[in-house]
Amino acid sequence: MSEWTEPGSVTDPVAQDCGCDEAVSELWAYLDAELEEPDAERVRSHLQACGGCLEEHDIELVVKKLVRRCYAQDESAPDQLRDKIRAQLVTVQVRTTIVSES
Repeated sequence: MSEWTEPGSVTDPVAQDCGCDEAVSELWAYLDAELEEPDAERVRSHLQACGGCLEEHDIELVVKKLVRRCYAQDESAPDQLRDKIRAQLVTVQVRTTIVSES
């Protein structure tokens, strides 16, 4: 399992702070490195200046690491459970199709 690293490492001194509302609303996208670099830099700049948002960032980062660790254990569901789930999915698909066509 590889460690998570902060998106983008280059800091732009001219980047503008985005404000708390935008930083918090973009936090998951920032942590997942899904923001374009200018937007990521604005969030990064805000996090460096705002203790409250940085705290929120740290909490979300811990959650992200815990989820990754839980799924990294490579445990599979038993075959019998997988078969039951597949059967239910097929049943739901068939019912949806029949009801939709009526």
